Amino acid sequence: MRQEREHRLMQAVEDPDIERDDLYLLLDGAALPALQIIYQHDDEPRLEPLYRGTRHESMLECSPILYSLAGQHLMWQNRERWQSAGLLLKSAASIDELASHLRSLLSVRLPSGELAFCRFYDPALSERFFDSLTQDELSAWLGPISGVWLTTEHSEWRGFTTNQISLGRTADDEGWFSIRPEHLVHWQQQERQRFIQRLINHFSADDFHEKSAPELEAVVKQRVHEAETFGIEAEQHLLAYVELALQFPDAIDSPEARIGLTNKEEAAEHRLARIEASLLGLHG
Repeated sequence: MRQEREHRLMQAVEDPDIERDDLYLLLDGAALPALQIIYQHDDEPRLEPLYRGTRHESMLECSPILYSLAGQHLMWQNRERWQSAGLLLKSAASIDELASHLRSLLSVRLPSGELAFCRFYDPALSERFFDSLTQDELSAWLGPISGVWLTTEHSEWRGFTTNQISLGRTADDEGWFSIRPEHLVHWQQQERQRFIQRLINHFSADDFHEKSAPELEAVVKQRVHEAETFGIEAEQHLLAYVELALQFPDAIDSPEARIGLTNKEEAAEHRLARIEASLLGLHG
C-alpha cells in the first residue's frame, strides 16, 4: 500500500542560508545562459553540467548546471538573474556524487515503458512534481538530497527539508524512476485547473459579463465542461467558446447553435467560426 501525504510538501520559507557548505544551485540551461551567469559572478566555480558524459551530451550547450553556491555572496545578491529558472538543493554529498544522482533522474520511465525527459529543475514544474509523489517515491527520488527550495512567480521562497536521505544513484541508472498512470492523471487535472483559473482571470478583467466573481467562476467551469462534451478541447478553442457563451448566453444555448456545436464530424475551429459568424450576424 502506498503511503500518501496529507498536505502539500512545499511550504513558505525564509531565505536559505548561503553560508552553509552543503548548498547547491541547479540551473535550467535551456531557460537561461547558466554558465555565462555563473562565470560573471564566480571566477573559479565548482560546477557540473548534468548532460556531460550522458546520452544527452550532444545538447551540452543547454544542459542543466549544478553549481556549489556555498558562500557565493555575489551570485546570491544577483539572484534575480537566475531564481526563476533554478532550484536550491541541500546535500551532504560531494558535487560529483550529487551530479551523478541527478543525472539518473534526467529521464523517467513512462507507464508505456518509454523514456521521457523530466524537467524537474524547472521551478514552474518542480512544486507540482514533488507534491504528486508518495512519501516513498519522494524519498527514493531525493536520495542524498535533504532540502529543496525554489521561488514562486512572486519571488517568494518555498521549500522543504527531510531527514530521510539515502545513497544516490549513478548516471548509468538513468530511467530507474517510474511514472505511474496516477501521476499523469494528477498532472492533467492540475493543468486543467490552472487553465480554468487563467480563463477566470482573463474574463475578470472585462466588464461585459456583469457577473460577480463567484458567478463568473461557476459559468466558466460550466462552459468549459460543456465545450469538452462537444469535443472542443484545445485551449484556444475553449477560450473562444467561453467568450462567445459569456457574450451570447441565450443564443449559444439555442437548438440551432447546439446542432452546429455538437457536430463532431466538423473540426472544432470550423464549428466555432460558423457559430461566431451567426451570433455576430456575419453571413455570406
